[in-house]
Amino acid sequence: MNKQSKFLISIAIYCFVFIKPAVVDAQTLDEELKKCSEITVSLIRLQCYDRLTKKPEVRSVQASNQPKRKKIFQRRSRDKVAIKEEQKTTTEETSTDASVIRKSDNINESSDNFGKVIESETNEISSRISGQFNGWDGDTKFNLENGQIWQQSGNGILKVSMNNPKVTIEKGRFGGFIFSVEGYNSKVKVKRVK
Repeated sequence: MNKQSKFLISIAIYCFVFIKPAVVDAQTLDEELKKCSEITVSLIRLQCYDRLTKKPEVRSVQASNQPKRKKIFQRRSRDKVAIKEEQKTTTEETSTDASVIRKSDNINESSDNFGKVIESETNEISSRISGQFNGWDGDTKFNLENGQIWQQSGNGILKVSMNNPKVTIEKGRFGGFIFSVEGYNSKVKVKRVK
């Protein structure tokens, strides 16, 4: 065999191995578009159309044999189905939009008050310590008459011996609380236990 016949044989083998399967497996563009249009999830449908644009266009013999009139009727029926699906999705979207609007109204109400001083919100409470009070020394628990229990969370020492003193707990910075005893200029950070 000479070089020219070997070359022709290799080209023929290449065509049968690589090109033939693509032609055999290829569908018409209309069939692929129909499959994409039947997908109900919009993101997946978009990806299907994107895949079609990336593929090279391969037309089969069957596409030319179909009468054009039949294709037109197929498109019309597809359009009717698409319109019904679109109406169904728009009703679903409007119901979800209504719930989102309700949630955003609640958010807007709270964000409208952001930074304003709300007078109805109490910034401090006053009560008395039940029983003997001996000050605080680093890990002291305070039992108040109103049933609340507070624990010292800040550093500090106060040595005093009193019976049922009046105390004030006020809001501090960054969500903390400050505990003070009436008549003393000493304060300590506390956290509520109960």
